[in-house]
Amino acid sequence: MGAIIKHKLEDFDSEDYRLIAIHTSRKEDYKVVYFINSILEINLVRSKEDVDIFTDVGHAFFSFYEYDDIDHHVYWKVVANKAFLIPESGLDSPLFISANHPVTKQGYLLPELKAVDYLIKIEETDSQFEIGTIIERLNTVKLISTAYEIRQEVLKNKTNLIF
Repeated sequence: MGAIIKHKLEDFDSEDYRLIAIHTSRKEDYKVVYFINSILEINLVRSKEDVDIFTDVGHAFFSFYEYDDIDHHVYWKVVANKAFLIPESGLDSPLFISANHPVTKQGYLLPELKAVDYLIKIEETDSQFEIGTIIERLNTVKLISTAYEIRQEVLKNKTNLIF
């Protein structure tokens, strides 16, 4: 009989990515992604499935866009950092007792970055990749308040970025 191989979650946590935070006043993800596509000359497309996260408070679905740049060997992902949590407890709204509307609250993909609206995860980058140029171009977009790189060392919830 063969040996049992055990894998830890850390085995799949690739550090071969760069992360950019986006702050914006626009909440419509498709508009933000449209301008990201335009300024970076890429073609992010909405994924068929959102990023879903389960917490002890509830369940949240974060909008997710992706683009595989085959020519430059880079994989782009944009995900919302904010979504409404759907409670697992099934609590009803105290305002509408007769209606069955669950109470929702704001949830975060990365709770340590609550002010961030969107994240750009750029995978398969190499030493030639110029993230500074990407950030400079993003900061020229009027609806983006600011864009900056996030260092992986400051993240407490790296596992939420495995998608």
